[in-house]
Amino acid sequence: MRLAPLPIRRARKAATAIHDRLRIRDAADIDVEGIAALHGLDVRRGGLPGADARLVGTGDIGIIRLSTKIDHEGAQRFSVAHELGHRQLAHRSSAVPTCAPGALHVERGAEAEANAFATELLMPTRFLRRQCEVSPVSLDDARAIADTYRVSLVAAALRFVELTSERCAVVFSRAGRIVWAARSDTFTPFIERGRRLCAAGVAFDWFRDGRPSGGPQPVPADAWFEHDADPNVDIVEDAIPVPATSGVLSLLWIPERSARRLRLDRE
Repeated sequence: MRLAPLPIRRARKAATAIHDRLRIRDAADIDVEGIAALHGLDVRRGGLPGADARLVGTGDIGIIRLSTKIDHEGAQRFSVAHELGHRQLAHRSSAVPTCAPGALHVERGAEAEANAFATELLMPTRFLRRQCEVSPVSLDDARAIADTYRVSLVAAALRFVELTSERCAVVFSRAGRIVWAARSDTFTPFIERGRRLCAAGVAFDWFRDGRPSGGPQPVPADAWFEHDADPNVDIVEDAIPVPATSGVLSLLWIPERSARRLRLDRE
């Protein structure tokens, strides 16, 4: 397993410490607004142009301002946990921007640390690790996490990919191009950001005509990555639109038989 950078490990540890201190034992116990209140943060909803949330105040008392435009419970909970993360990790106000929509997948800096804190607080590793060891893989696995832990499907899919040992990746695309991708430790092929979607992939069909995929579908491996990929080898893609972002979320899975033919089992 790849070792996360020290600031990310520190963020996760801070979230785990809250679980230990409050003796949280299952998903139903994770009352994120209650946890914020225990740490001196009052959640208030209102207009917040161009942002999901903002942390206001210094010292022991503060306010988390949450945009009323966030109408999904999962997105609300993650935003609150994210802002609590900024507070718990003692991020300087100059380093904490107004948290903009669509910032769930970032890789470095204060935002990445706050995301890591929020992810661990809402979807603890010790609760989820076993649940993520499944095969075959589909978005149904992420949906189960989203329903149980009351988070968005995007957040749940990212968490699944982070914890599973299966060769899989989650890819977000918009306007026919890849915006970002996150891979499991065992998914070695590179997925290029900014690349146009291949017409052989399921996500392409969504942008072309909004056609539902009907669940996981076999697609040519070279539709998504270049690894001297044999066009006759299939991987599995499960895709769904994310209307609030005008994008499509794809979960890619490389079954063991395909990994052998692509020689990924030797890496």
